Amino acid sequence: MREVARAAGVSVSAVSLALRNSPKISAQRRDAILKTAEQLGYRRDPRVTELMEHLRTARPHRASSTIAMIIPELTREQLAHYPPIQGLIEGARDIATFAGFNLDFFHLTDPGMSPKRVRQILLARGVKGVLIAPFASGVARINFDCTGLCVATAGYSIVEPRLHRACPDYLQMMDELIADCTERGYRRIGLVMTYGEGGIGQKLFTSSFLYWQSKIPPEERIPVLPKVQISPENLRAWFDRYQPEVIISAGSVFMMLHEIGLRMPRDVAFASIDVSEPPTDAAGADHRYNLVGCEALKQVLTMLNLNLTGVPSDPKVVLVDSHRREGYTLPFKNAAPTKRKRRSTVARKPQPAFRGFLN
Repeated sequence: MREVARAAGVSVSAVSLALRNSPKISAQRRDAILKTAEQLGYRRDPRVTELMEHLRTARPHRASSTIAMIIPELTREQLAHYPPIQGLIEGARDIATFAGFNLDFFHLTDPGMSPKRVRQILLARGVKGVLIAPFASGVARINFDCTGLCVATAGYSIVEPRLHRACPDYLQMMDELIADCTERGYRRIGLVMTYGEGGIGQKLFTSSFLYWQSKIPPEERIPVLPKVQISPENLRAWFDRYQPEVIISAGSVFMMLHEIGLRMPRDVAFASIDVSEPPTDAAGADHRYNLVGCEALKQVLTMLNLNLTGVPSDPKVVLVDSHRREGYTLPFKNAAPTKRKRRSTVARKPQPAFRGFLN
């Protein structure tokens, strides 16, 4: 760095700022220094770079010690009864605390709040890091100006702007659910897809299921019942015609199966695509929302350390491994059904119907 500074006619600190893409140096001077460094063949030592990023992140006192988390759709009351985003917040808060940051929440449902207003507040407070929570109801765009800010999101929900994101691994989830069903002796597996067509989640879940179907005899293949056709009447007709031994779907379909007179696992076994949704004691896939929140917040911290702001030209996706979880709804095919534990009868407040990150 001293050699680059002598060649460029600047101080060593100016070289350091230029190499870190710091806003404390003008773009013209930064570009000139970077050009000189390139001509001299300068390369940063990745081990030193990693250490310095760690030291800057772990510093307990800093001018900007807050990261903003934007909740686009849920009210404060709804958020209190919505486990997926609660899990994201829990994971993000753990990493933020470890790195010496606080999380400040902005609900776009609050009176007078909007993406433009949030940006104004953040700039006034000197807050640069932003994590945007996914929409609970499905795919959407958010008109948020990311210029000068380090922004990431969780899930596939927000399609514009195209940001760095952390997501559950939907493809892996379906692979594991199918493997679990087949290992337990089930051959006729049906999928009732509650995610809307066109979304990433729907494509990944369905792709895994259709690939598995391509490997089994045609007479054992059961057509996917898509979201647009889900109703008590259609579900009953689909079940009676194809006689699935196990159904993979969401909690809303589990409740509908009860409505049409079927009992799980006595009449049909059931595997949930998200066990955060009631019944939470069903067998199925754990999206591990806390780890998704952790990884999403880490991307914000990385951008802060490297001073990478705005919408990335090449956004990346970090996938979090899912976990298969045991439950009473998916016993071994020839085993006696496990009795379900008695649950509390205390009334719970209603929560938004969970349809995954994508509607």
